[in-house]
Order: sequence, then structure tokens, then C-alpha cells
Amino acid sequence: MDKSKQPKQKKQPKTIFGTTEKSNFILNMKAETLQNWIAALLAACVIVPQIVGFLVYGLNASPVFMSAGLYFTGFACILFFLIAMIKGRLSFKEDKILWVIAFMAVWAFISYYGVVLRVNSAADSQSSEIINTALSGEIGRYEGLLSLLAYFGIFCLAACVTREKTVSLIVDVIIGAGVVQALFAVFQHIPGLRFMPNFADLPTVALKDVMLSSGLSENPIVFGSFLTIVFSLALNGTVSEKNKTKSRIYCAAALLFWLVGFFTSSIVPIIGMFSAFIIVTLKIFFSKEPLSKNNAYSYAVLAVGMSVIFALIWIFQGIYIRDKAIAYYDAYFRLFIVTSYSYVNKQSLYDIGPEKSLYFIKEHPILGIGPDLLAKYQLTNPELAPCSIDRSYNEIVYTAATRGIPAAAAYIVFLFSAVKKAFGGFKAALKDNSDRYGAAIFTAIAAYIIQSFFSFSSVLCAPMFWLLCGLAFRKITDKIKE
Repeated sequence: MDKSKQPKQKKQPKTIFGTTEKSNFILNMKAETLQNWIAALLAACVIVPQIVGFLVYGLNASPVFMSAGLYFTGFACILFFLIAMIKGRLSFKEDKILWVIAFMAVWAFISYYGVVLRVNSAADSQSSEIINTALSGEIGRYEGLLSLLAYFGIFCLAACVTREKTVSLIVDVIIGAGVVQALFAVFQHIPGLRFMPNFADLPTVALKDVMLSSGLSENPIVFGSFLTIVFSLALNGTVSEKNKTKSRIYCAAALLFWLVGFFTSSIVPIIGMFSAFIIVTLKIFFSKEPLSKNNAYSYAVLAVGMSVIFALIWIFQGIYIRDKAIAYYDAYFRLFIVTSYSYVNKQSLYDIGPEKSLYFIKEHPILGIGPDLLAKYQLTNPELAPCSIDRSYNEIVYTAATRGIPAAAAYIVFLFSAVKKAFGGFKAALKDNSDRYGAAIFTAIAAYIIQSFFSFSSVLCAPMFWLLCGLAFRKITDKIKE
């Protein structure tokens, strides 16, 4: 038979990994569709922790929802990041930060596997519990290996953003989440109401009806970290938003965040929000373009309002710093993940955490003791068990203790890279405001890093930090038209 007369075979459509044609939706996905998915997932990374926080701390649902919410959003981000990689949105060749993320992910796994080898060789009766903690995290914290991978996924997907309207959406969603939590915080602070009274009393210092605010966060300290982020974004919106109404809404939101920060009795929101205010003030003074009349008015109202709120709180309530009492109440009385609280120990929380962490850094300098295992390994040591604590209250020290010095070094490189990249947007805002959200992202990242020397990472707050770091590496090709 003449082969030239044979019917031509239909060209098979390109598929992924030799799978069915249905997989073509990935290869054929339009850039606009991909960006829509990215925007939706990043918004979910902000919204889901608020829902989870309400379920756990408002409706007394199982704390396991905290990790479930992060896994859902984080691993969905990883999936769509891989799709973006296939579509050529990011590459290891051009985007060097991906190598840092890859190292942190691999080292976190190596640290986890080191735990597996160590406890199995020791034939520890609690080996299964230790391994599970390293994987999924301590009860009520859930920052094990899986959560770390979810953080990395959120960062990587945020770095794939190309539309400025996506950045605008995310910033407004974060501020909106802040307003919701702040309103919860106001009700939590009303004496006699006992609304979500997780920190109404502080038995660690024999105080009753202190009515500390924690919003929908783990505790008042974590809430302070959250307030640092939302205040930074709202503050920048106050001085840069051209729309008069939106500028004043941002101003009101920032004042609300500043107010409820004093309801926490923690140093963290004071340090974080004041750092943000200093950065924005410096931006105003060094900017080549003066503030518009509307923005100048909003900034003046904000500055005066912050001063008045501080004075009123000082006069009628008092400024209290109770971080140590909060930390031990949270870890011992609420979560039962440490053994005891010592009433005679007069050390500061910021001495105790690093001191106990340094012990493990010396013992396990390369791989650390394992993700989220600081509390458990203190309980097995008679010398460290008294006044044990589950966090270092310094994120870099905690990383070194739990995942090793190489992991801490990589984390420092990551932070430096994020600040450097975000500062590029900050400089653009100083010059001609060509980067509408550059200053906001830089302020939030810088202020969060400053306060992280006195707080700890939380699955209900940290996703927003990693998201903002990812946005610092965004490559905008579609700007909002004026």
C-alpha cells in the first residue's frame, strides 16, 4: 500500500508527564487566569487564618484547625508556584532568592530527618511523639516541618505576582483583617463583658480581670506582631493614598491598631508600630515629592491622634509590660507544653528564651534539635525543665536552636535579601512614587523584623509576613492606571 496515501495521524496534544489531555489546562492557562488564581490564593492566605482564629479562640474548636488552614493555603500555593514555574514566571537562573528558599526547605527536612535518626537510635519511649512534633509542630503552635514548607510556598507564589491590582487587593485584605481583629480586641478589653476571655486573667502574676486583648491571634504577643504588619500598611495608605476618603479610612484604621496595641500589655506592638511610624516619617521628610494637602492633613491627624491615645492610656489605664507573664500563662496554663512557671525567677523573658536556646545551639549546632522541639527537649533535661519555655522570643536564635546555625544563617540571608529588594520600592516611592506599594511593603517587612527580636513566629500571623516578603520580589508588568 502506498504510504503517501495513508491518512495523516492527528498530532497528539502536549500533556504533562504523559498524562491525559485534561492536564493541558496548566500548559494552556492564560497569564491572566494564572494571575487570578494567584490573587485568590494569596487573599486566602490572609483570610483563612482569621477564620481559623475565630473557630479556635471564638468557638473553642480544636487547635488542629490552625495547622489545617495553613496546610490548605500553603500547599495550594506550592502547586500554583510550580505551575508558574512551568509557565516561566520565575526561574532559579534569574531569581537567586529561590536558591535561598530551596536551601531553607532542604535544611528543614534534614533537621527533621536528624530527629528521626536521633530518637530511633536512642530507642526513646517518646520517639513517636517527638517525631510527630518535628513534623507537624507543638500543640497549639504547629510550626513543624510542614508549616515551614507552607511558608516557603506562600513566599514563592507571592513573588509570581505581576499585577499591581493584586498587590492593592492583598494590602486592603490585610488591613481589613486587621480591622476585624482590632474590633474583637476592643470587646475583649471591656471589663465584665468576658468576650473571648482567653487572657482575661493572668494567674502567672496573680492578676484577675486584666482583660488583655489577643484578637484572633494565639496570644497578646502574637497579636502585637500582627498589629505591626497591619499598622505599617494602613500608615502608608494614610500618607500615599490619593483618594481622600480612602486616606482617612486608612488613618482611622491605623489609630484603631495603635489603640488596641496598648490593650495587650506587651512590648511587641509598641516596638513594631513605633518602628513603622519612624520609617514612614523619614519617608515623608526625605521624599522629593511633598505630601498632598489631603495626605498631609491625614498624617497630622494620625500623629496627633497617636499622641492623644498614648496620653489617655497612660492616665486612665497605665502602660504595662507583662510579656513574661503572658508567655508563661500561654505555654503553661493554657497549652500545658512546659512544666512549670517559677515565681522566684526574676530573669526577663528575653534572657530566659535565648539562654535556654543557646544551650541547644551548643549541643546541636548543625542540625538543631528539630523543628518546634524547644519545649520537649527542655522537659527531658532536669537542669532546663524549671521555668522552661517553648520559644526563644527571638526568631533568629530560635531558628538556630531548632534547625541549626546553617538554617539561621540562611534565614538572615533571606531577611537581608527581602529588605534590600523591598528598599528598592521604598527608594522609588521617595523619588517619584512610581512604586505605589513599595514603601508600604518595605515598612511592614522592616518593622516586623525589628519586633521579631522580641516575639515569635505564629501560623496565624507569619503567613502574612512571608507573603509580603514575596511581594517584595514581584515583577509588575500590569500597573494600575491613574
